[in-house]
Amino acid sequence: MSFKDEFDEDLEENIEEQVTRSKTPAYKSPAGGRKITLYFTSTIGPGEKKQKLTVDDGNAVGDIKQTVGNIFGLNPADFHISSGGVTMDEGSPLDNYSVSDGDEVLLIPASTAG
Repeated sequence: MSFKDEFDEDLEENIEEQVTRSKTPAYKSPAGGRKITLYFTSTIGPGEKKQKLTVDDGNAVGDIKQTVGNIFGLNPADFHISSGGVTMDEGSPLDNYSVSDGDEVLLIPASTAG
């Protein structure tokens, strides 16, 4: 038996049998709300920081909080978001609150939120 005979196998068949799976979903359903631009202001840490973000008001507050946490480099468990003096519930959609295009939303430390 020669070296070539030992390793002679049909590799193309093995490649065709493999299934390629994407990590990206084929379709993501829209949240169903309207796009609004909000100004998120962090009162956490030294100095006040502000970021502009366009969000879908049909998204859950918790999802928006996750995104904002990434932007400011904060753990979402360490802060709450508040608008008009009302602390928003993570399980509620943003459109449950009276936020309009151009409004300011505060990030407040979890220890001081009520």
